[in-house]
Amino acid sequence: MEKRPTLKTIGQLAGLSHVAVSKALRDAPDISEATKARVKKIAEELGYTPNLTARNLYLQRSGTIGMIVPAMGDSTAYDLIFNEVSAAAAARDFCVMLGSSHRSLQLEERHCRMMVGNQVGALIVASCTSDVSHIKAACGSTPVIFIGGKTDPGESRALLCDYRRSGELAVEHLTGLGHRDIVLLTYEPENLTILQKEEGFVQAMEGRGLVPRMLRAGSAANTMRAGMDGVERLLERGELPTALWCASDYMAIGAMNALRLRGLSVPGDVSVMGHDDLYFGLYPNIGLTTLHTPMAELGQAAVQLAMDLIEGSGQAQLRQVFQPSLVARGSTGPVNGAPSHG
Repeated sequence: MEKRPTLKTIGQLAGLSHVAVSKALRDAPDISEATKARVKKIAEELGYTPNLTARNLYLQRSGTIGMIVPAMGDSTAYDLIFNEVSAAAAARDFCVMLGSSHRSLQLEERHCRMMVGNQVGALIVASCTSDVSHIKAACGSTPVIFIGGKTDPGESRALLCDYRRSGELAVEHLTGLGHRDIVLLTYEPENLTILQKEEGFVQAMEGRGLVPRMLRAGSAANTMRAGMDGVERLLERGELPTALWCASDYMAIGAMNALRLRGLSVPGDVSVMGHDDLYFGLYPNIGLTTLHTPMAELGQAAVQLAMDLIEGSGQAQLRQVFQPSLVARGSTGPVNGAPSHG
């Protein structure tokens, strides 16, 4: 089998020491531009790739970040965050080891132990529950960065989203369109994400002298089905509002489907809005009004914090709060065709 080219191989061809070759490939300031160009040309012709394991051993640091999420796929926001984490880590020559817990505490803990055993430098964890004692026990001295709505606001290393603000933005938008009867649809199990959205919704409604109505239906395992179930229950009770705010985009899509199957129009009969701003902006025929959460910024911040912790930077920003923003599309409109105000 053909031997893999090394720094020594390049050095022999360039008439340089392997240390000088290493510096040239890293654009060290004490190496001339001509030498750097010559070394890089030889490296490219040989098909040289750096041995990151050897480099990290020399630097006495890990070259891998761990990431654990409750689920992956188009029906969650976690794949978007992972894409950002993966790209930001790669830009720093770090790999990302990914684990999905399938919303199982036992699998979540097992992933933690395996990743620590594989000597990741830090872990980014979107936990299944707000109680993360099992994660901390499994990770020991390896730094853990918690992300997502289930993260306790008291965690020392946390990147949070302001879901109470989501409630204010949703009510502000819908009341600005003239809606007074608004229902918040959420799903089980209860967690900090849900509770914060409910708190923000209640506060925003009561602050405007309105009665907040909320309904939990279905589960996080199938939020589209939960949205359909929620609408069916409201119809059976004769309690359908003029506007629905759903805890997730997929729940909103389920709610819209259920309304249209009953011959109701969106937004003509009922305005519907979601949360997260996943993929539905790509489909003009859906036109879902939603609340955008800054997944790209969160993922990049998580990697930056991981790097700071791995490298022992005293400048690490351990806690950050990210704000949602309204994305108004075609699924919300004036109540009963009346002109909007506000």
